[in-house]
Amino acid sequence: MFRFIFYSILLLTAANSQAYYVGDSLVQEGVHAFYNYDFDNSVQILDQAKKKYPDHPGVHLIWAASRWVRSQANDPVEETYRVLEEDLREIKPIYEELVLKFPNDPIYKLYQGSSIGLSARVSLGKKEWLNTLFHSHKGFSIIKGIANESDQIVDLQLPIGIVEYYAGISNVFLRWTIDLLGFEPSVELGLEKIMQAANEGKWSWIEAKAILCNLYLWVEDDPMLSLPHARELAYNFPENYWFNLLYLESLIRTNMINDSHKIIEKMDHQLLNLTDRQKEWYKPYLSYEIALLHFHKKEYRESLKNVRRTIKDYSGELDVILGNAYLLEGMVYDKLSRRKKAQQSYRKCIELKNFSIAMKKAEEYLERSYSEI
Repeated sequence: MFRFIFYSILLLTAANSQAYYVGDSLVQEGVHAFYNYDFDNSVQILDQAKKKYPDHPGVHLIWAASRWVRSQANDPVEETYRVLEEDLREIKPIYEELVLKFPNDPIYKLYQGSSIGLSARVSLGKKEWLNTLFHSHKGFSIIKGIANESDQIVDLQLPIGIVEYYAGISNVFLRWTIDLLGFEPSVELGLEKIMQAANEGKWSWIEAKAILCNLYLWVEDDPMLSLPHARELAYNFPENYWFNLLYLESLIRTNMINDSHKIIEKMDHQLLNLTDRQKEWYKPYLSYEIALLHFHKKEYRESLKNVRRTIKDYSGELDVILGNAYLLEGMVYDKLSRRKKAQQSYRKCIELKNFSIAMKKAEEYLERSYSEI
């Protein structure tokens, strides 16, 4: 399953309207801190905002998300689920009260729906498929209802766009299910909505740009379109390792070799500041990017050494980079005239069954050597 899409659908910490709410500046400070990996400071700021501005529509969900993100940076996966579940239980009655208190403001319903949807993220991680479907349906039914009532909330375009895009690349059954929810399965319309959120969203622009990078790099296979979004994210959040990885891959795949080396040098230094859990995730990711750079420079043996390290040490929850690592390994083996080894790598890639373009490429190269294409 292409899990980063679900992650982005349900992590609606950025959803908000263009309106101003008392406490926005403090909440934005907390959001900026956790996107820049200053997790303890982020939680502290949002704790303060939650107490000082209890009627702020987003602070409670963003507080829960910040604690979850901090837990992801430090704790085993099961502990991250526990932290998120407990916090969502805490904020559920708060949003029920706020929706009743402000019945004419759809933003409170938006956050209520988003918090319910975020519950599906825990179920997804535990592979509890019925609970995932239940919470997703319930959360998005609320969000879709708001969208039908108001077309002025630009940030709403992000979750709706993701659902429509994902449905557009999925199987017939899922497209039918999404259609029943009132969404229109369409890759083009989905991308258009995500792009609008990236360009015009007050809060959603960060997540929207990150999602566009993911899609352009690993689904649409168009790194040139990823590059400006990744550059902006890395510039605004220089300590965010994931955003720097998106920028690095965009540079490598658009043949900006000198800039790629500079980013790798920076990221090598940044590794020292990450938590142990983050290092477990990101070291294999960086090894993959280094392997990709060597491949573009036709240094195939160095590429093979690094991509093997990625596969051996891979511990990320998301499998999109793992799939691309198997694909790259197969391509390197083909370049080294080791066809049987290449085919083994392509088969391992295909077995992941995610929605990245790597699956399609692996199927193609399994039948015909990459060296012949």
